[in-house]
Amino acid sequence: MLLVGPGIANADPAPNEPASTTDIAWTTADGFRGSPSLTAPTHVVDVAGVPIAYRSFGHGPTLVLTPCLGLSMDDWDPALLDRLAATNHVVIFDSDGVGRTPASSSAILTVRQLSDQAAGLIQALHLGRPTVVGYSLGGFVAQRLVVDHPGVVGALILMGTGPGGSQQVLPDLPDLIAGAPAFNPVAPADQVIPLYFSDHPDALAAWRQRTALRPDRVGVNLTGLNRQRAAMSDWLINPTANVIASLPNLRLPTLILGADNDKQEPAANSVLLHRYINGSELLIYPQLGHAFPFEAPARVAEDIAEFTR
Repeated sequence: MLLVGPGIANADPAPNEPASTTDIAWTTADGFRGSPSLTAPTHVVDVAGVPIAYRSFGHGPTLVLTPCLGLSMDDWDPALLDRLAATNHVVIFDSDGVGRTPASSSAILTVRQLSDQAAGLIQALHLGRPTVVGYSLGGFVAQRLVVDHPGVVGALILMGTGPGGSQQVLPDLPDLIAGAPAFNPVAPADQVIPLYFSDHPDALAAWRQRTALRPDRVGVNLTGLNRQRAAMSDWLINPTANVIASLPNLRLPTLILGADNDKQEPAANSVLLHRYINGSELLIYPQLGHAFPFEAPARVAEDIAEFTR
């Protein structure tokens, strides 16, 4: 793992721990039956008229996870969630129009709307000022959340995400073409999520085995996925949608996690966010891709636990 120290806006970070070995620590589905995350009941809370489905499990400082494009609660890997729950109270939820949460009345969906709903969820559940963990699209939501609702977030973790707009570092052309299904309005989530594991098919197979253990599993419907796609596209191409100008003003503990073989969100985006968020910590995992939280769940959970202690 490449460790980069605290960030200073517009400064070039210098690594102080070399990337030496890969850490692909996935497991099979063995041992996950009856796990905390797989057996946690589903609850519903009203947030501005939207019945948001959520689950809560574990003990310790609270983590609220905002999900990646194409992920419902049932797609979070129990190999990661159970390890997080060993040291933290974990809250996961289905976004607007995804999984068990119906779509709001809004004809379109934006990152700002998703961040408002996440803030409403935190307040409705009386979670205090939790650490928000934003993964990919969820990282866009988390950035907007801490800027628009600073009083509801105690700390920030950004995983495999970017700043959006003209600052966003795009993948190389071959990877951009290969990732086209993420933006294809007829491509369902089961065609999008495997892109995140493009270099590690064994990790994809293990993730499928583990997530399939969830009773009454519910996937992401295409309408809900396309609402997410619209929000993601707006963040990436609309220069007024992102909050990068406000990031240097943040004054909360921030951990930024990236992977050096991420073909959806190049690690350069993690470095860029690190430069903009003063005092942030940056970890880049070697030889892992966009699904690094599920390819190396033990390491990622350990790093998050260390940050939240």
